[in-house]
Parts: sequence; C-alpha cells; structure tokens
Amino acid sequence: MNNSTQDIWLKKSHSQYSLAEKLKMALWWFVEALLFRPSLHKMHAWRRFLLKIFGAKLGNGSSVHATAKIWFPWNLEMGNNSGIGFDALIYNLDKIKIGDFVTVSQRTHINTGSHDYTVPEFTLVTAPVHIESGAFIGTDSYINMGVTIGKMAVIGARSVVTKDMPENMICVGHPCKPIKQRIKKV
Repeated sequence: MNNSTQDIWLKKSHSQYSLAEKLKMALWWFVEALLFRPSLHKMHAWRRFLLKIFGAKLGNGSSVHATAKIWFPWNLEMGNNSGIGFDALIYNLDKIKIGDFVTVSQRTHINTGSHDYTVPEFTLVTAPVHIESGAFIGTDSYINMGVTIGKMAVIGARSVVTKDMPENMICVGHPCKPIKQRIKKV
C-alpha cells in the first residue's frame, strides 16, 4: 500500500438493484434512446405513452421534452398541465412527485440520490422530492434529495435548493432562500 492510500477505509460497494430491476432499467434506456429522444417537439402524447408504459403517473396535459433525461419513469408522478423542459435531468432513484401546473425549466437537475460517506461501502441513500402545484423552477436550478418546494413557489434561475422552500414565495440563490412573497397581479 502506498502512502497516498494508507488512510483510505472505503470498501467496494455492491449494487442494491436486483437482476430484474437492472433489466427493466436497460429496457427503458433502450426505449428512451430509440423512441423517446428522437421524437418531434410536439409529440408530448407519444412521450407520455412511453413513460406510462414504464410506470410513470402523468396527468392530463403534462409534457416532457424529448431531451429531458428521466432515469426511472416508475418513480415519476406529474399532475395535470405540468411540464419538464429540454435537457432537464430527473435523477429519480426515489420518488419525484410534481403537482398540477408546475414548470420545471430547461436544464434543471432534480436529484433524489447520494451516498453515505460515513460507511466504508459508500452506500446509496435516497429521499423523495415533492414540487407542489403551481410552482415554477427556473432554468439551471438544482433541487436536492428530500426537498419539498411549496405550492406556488418560484425558484429563481440557477438556484441551488438544499432545503424545503415555502409556498407563495420567490426563492433564489446558492443556497436558495426565500426573498419575497409571490403576489398575484389584479
């Protein structure tokens, strides 16, 4: 053992997924590459159909852009009239629940997984993400595992959300913080 690794106490980790789960993942990635991604911009119904075949629960009028990356459709639930923009990364090792009339803007990254750095095997840990109805997630934002975005909240572009955000608030920054109330113009 050389000097640079003598204090490393990590051990090789093992996949927590069964062979059946791995085959399901591989089949989805195959379908995604051949049928989902090449679909035309307005083919929302087609992409909804493919996602539903793999267990996604999608409401009426929901849309997912063809270049969005959905890791595990069976862990995605979207309400009515919600959308996921182009190049969004939906890393849903755990459940992601999106309410009605939610916008997840382009290049947003929603992450439900990490690793437990305190154990030698660096095991996978997950926690769900909830985005409540009427919320808007701005471009290039990062939503961390275990977070709830409150009803009608706005997350500003490029924000890094590591804790729950309250409803009816404009929230921005790195780390993301509520800065003012979202008020309806009359």
